[in-house]
Amino acid sequence: MQVRQLKIGNFRGIGALDWKPQSPLCCLIGVGDTGKSTVLDAIEAALSSRWLTFSEVDFLDGDTATPICVEVTVGELSKALKSDERFGLYIGGWSVTGTLNDEPEDGDEPVLTVRLTVDATMEPIWELVRDSATHPRTLSNRDRALFGLVRLAGDDARHLTWGQGSVLAKLTGDADDAARNLADAYHTARSSAKLDKVTALADAAKVAQAQASSLGAYMQDEYGPGLELLRGGFSTSSIALHDGSVPLRLAGLGTRRLATLAIQRSAITEGAIVLIDEIEHGLEPHRVIGAIARLKEAQAAAATEKRAVGQLLMTTHSDVAIGEIEARNLYVGHRDRASKCVEFHAPSMLSSFAKLMKKTPRALFARRIVICEGVTEVGLLLGFRDPFCASNRGVPVEQRGVAFADGEGAQAPQLAIALAALGYPVALYRDSDRPLTPDETRDVVAAGVVIFQYDGAMDTETALFTAASDAQVQALLDYARAEKTEESVAATLKGRDAELTPEMTSLAFNTWELFVTADGAALRATLAEVASKKNWFKELHSGRAIAPIAWEIVEQAPASAFSRCVRALGAWLYA
Repeated sequence: MQVRQLKIGNFRGIGALDWKPQSPLCCLIGVGDTGKSTVLDAIEAALSSRWLTFSEVDFLDGDTATPICVEVTVGELSKALKSDERFGLYIGGWSVTGTLNDEPEDGDEPVLTVRLTVDATMEPIWELVRDSATHPRTLSNRDRALFGLVRLAGDDARHLTWGQGSVLAKLTGDADDAARNLADAYHTARSSAKLDKVTALADAAKVAQAQASSLGAYMQDEYGPGLELLRGGFSTSSIALHDGSVPLRLAGLGTRRLATLAIQRSAITEGAIVLIDEIEHGLEPHRVIGAIARLKEAQAAAATEKRAVGQLLMTTHSDVAIGEIEARNLYVGHRDRASKCVEFHAPSMLSSFAKLMKKTPRALFARRIVICEGVTEVGLLLGFRDPFCASNRGVPVEQRGVAFADGEGAQAPQLAIALAALGYPVALYRDSDRPLTPDETRDVVAAGVVIFQYDGAMDTETALFTAASDAQVQALLDYARAEKTEESVAATLKGRDAELTPEMTSLAFNTWELFVTADGAALRATLAEVASKKNWFKELHSGRAIAPIAWEIVEQAPASAFSRCVRALGAWLYA
């Protein structure tokens, strides 16, 4: 099963949402309270087999006068859901263009739309709806169980026991044998508590162990059933999954979450809809990577074998998780404060986004993003964080939710436009030696991207050297020599101008004019040209290393193109 469309009205912090997921794996991100978890809660509320209770806090602004309404259109239906005897009369069609047709047309995918409504009485009503149907069809909890929903949220240990309604209870045997098997378990537990001898329980524990291990859950021993008598006395919940002699509910948070997810997935044979809130919660980076990889592998294997693929809908605040998914799997959410309408958008420019997600994924969690033309500019801005902070009442740029990202040269304008289309405030910090084309300028400005570049046709090296004092030029030269070796710098300068001999250039810069025909301005232009061509500063660490020198230039040459550009950008960061 897969969610094709989700509509939410008046549910918690969401006034309205109309979202069409277009991938078997969808990762929701967004800054602050954008409703990511609420989206998962809404899907669970509509499709879960559990009877959920509602209160005033579940209504937008606590206003019970307007009912909660959640509609979930589900595709990739199982045979049971498509059968005429059950829901066949309520099947609609999902077109290849992503529209819902009341009457399925040629080429449409069969879909069902589940509507959950809750009014002031707090009584939830689950129905199948279709425009042409005379009456909606009420759905029982058994009906909703057919939609194969799996939810992992927080620290939920109920599926680590054989309690009523738990997945382990389902794994104990077929529906017809479940009562007998559990009755046998009660008898065995009362007489000797040798639960590992109960075949049904032991087999279910083995399935749980295999599935949990595949997702990266840590194990000290073998999984098995064990008796855990709590205050409530003996019940099915007293039979709990153990890792050796220790109840699994006492394992680490990450292991509990992975085991719970694995157990739930193992009980669904036809394409589960898996909801995971904050997939990184309780997991080290390598286990986040492993869990996502395993879930993706399972979907790929199902597609190869022509089985139902199912769908994974997850939220994250982890740049590690972002780095493990594809750009087409990403959905960025934004919430309008006034209307409280929420929108999730997928990125355009997938190839550029893919690079951003691999190199600087944390930028996507920022409130505002500066796309830099290259790594030199990224390094400079990273090095400017402390002086920016000092000149803005001690407020760090991180507190403003700012991120700096490499736009990789000519791709920077389009990447900035694509980010702006997702709702981010975006600035473009670039050289001006290669001007934007009129079309690029028009598109960038139309997208709302603010451009920061140096006055006149100059690259960053030229902007630095032309504004630098003799002492600052000397400091830049000293860094280049330390980074590239004195011999390399000397040979490069001599190759550019025969007058710039190694003997002469080894002297202090403020003496060079005594030995050559060029004046100070021409010498600075030569140094800038060589620095650019020979990549003296075109590394991230180089940009950061020369940032203190560059900030001196900002302060001591306020009328320079470099200083004006940097100060204007700083003002935008703190606007």
